[in-house]
Amino acid sequence: MRREQLEQMLCKKVEVTLFDKVKYTGILRKTRDEDFKDNPNLFYPLRYYFLTDEANQCVSCLFRTSHVRSCKVIE
Repeated sequence: MRREQLEQMLCKKVEVTLFDKVKYTGILRKTRDEDFKDNPNLFYPLRYYFLTDEANQCVSCLFRTSHVRSCKVIE
């Protein structure tokens, strides 16, 4: 998946399938987001993505665009 495609889905509820065929569902977020400046694990890595639930709690591992096999928006 290309970075531009993933960037268009930021802050939307998505289902992501990673290269090891593990599926995660949640709101797509990007590291370096000001909402997570108090959590160094989610703030300092550059060009990583992760999923959160509605309460902004991380529900997935950190991943890069190269790790994504597929990503689709869930309504």
